[in-house]
Amino acid sequence: MGTFLIPAAYAIGGPCEFIDNCGTGANPLPRFAMIAATALLEIASGLAVLFVVIGGVLLVMNFGNQSQTAKGKKAIFFALIGWAIALSSQAIISFAVARAGTIDPNVPHLSIMRIAVASMLTVFNVVFALMMLFYAFKLVFARGQQSELDSVKTALTWTVIGALVINLSFALVRATSQLGF
Repeated sequence: MGTFLIPAAYAIGGPCEFIDNCGTGANPLPRFAMIAATALLEIASGLAVLFVVIGGVLLVMNFGNQSQTAKGKKAIFFALIGWAIALSSQAIISFAVARAGTIDPNVPHLSIMRIAVASMLTVFNVVFALMMLFYAFKLVFARGQQSELDSVKTALTWTVIGALVINLSFALVRATSQLGF
């Protein structure tokens, strides 16, 4: 009795007419991750605002009680820290999803390894640049004190060695991925 409905369903336009990427073989996981991350960020942002308001209320209505003031300050501080972490996680997920689109389906294991190392390389090179700036400021504020200069010299040496090791590992991964195992 229900078989007469099947041709009518296909006559309407097919099973994939109103579904994005239906039948194209596209991976729905990156889009789902972005939607879920956005929803969780909105929830975390709402909760952060709620706890900032609660902290503000505790500050306003402390009635001279220092423990209420301390609770209010902590509520605001931790709400803002939680919100910053939620924003950071959104950025990390966006970065990962953007990189996931470059996975080669023929050699996914090498592709994933190359993407992971390239992502780490980007992050570590930014950290390297920030550390070089930090040591430059330390040198300026050392004011010729030999112990401080020696400390910065040692730290700079190990920072440069670490940057070389990280960048050489990237070159090694690229060379390995070109072999095509």
